[in-house]
Amino acid sequence: MDIRGEYQIGATREQVWAALNDPEVLRRCIPGCESLEMTGETDMQAKVMAAIGPVRARFNTTLKLENVNPPQSYTLSGESKAGAAGFGRGAADVNLTEQDGGTLLSYTADFKVGGKLAQVGSRLVVGATRKIADDFFSKFSLELDPKAQRLDEDIEVAASGISRNTWLALAGGVLVLLIWWFLLR
Repeated sequence: MDIRGEYQIGATREQVWAALNDPEVLRRCIPGCESLEMTGETDMQAKVMAAIGPVRARFNTTLKLENVNPPQSYTLSGESKAGAAGFGRGAADVNLTEQDGGTLLSYTADFKVGGKLAQVGSRLVVGATRKIADDFFSKFSLELDPKAQRLDEDIEVAASGISRNTWLALAGGVLVLLIWWFLLR
């Protein structure tokens, strides 16, 4: 599933980059994140409580920064496991561009799930994943700039062509999927 988004943040690119690399900021912004710690220069471990439909589990997550190009971009790849509940793996490309006296944060992410999560149904999983990405980036952006705004409200989820509003309606009661937004650190 291919998920995209853009946020305009009234902070310098260097400030946004620093926040994207601050484990405490990320922990506060990742939905359901119980812990997040650096285990190396480009490696992190996290515990995230997530629920999609009837599947609710604690995910042990390993994240790695790749293709690091400060303060412009990086790729965050990771894998998350929750025993019998299933697993998720994916990568997110995050780009920062100076624009309109602030920073345009754009991301493209691709995720795959397996186990019970995959049995829940791809539409629900895509909708929930999209909502979690929106929740993370919205909270992250607002932490840096109370006037930050999403620029692409009307984009569609590339995997299906179904509008964002339809996905949000499908994901209605869904709380939190794993991480990646963690992931999208």
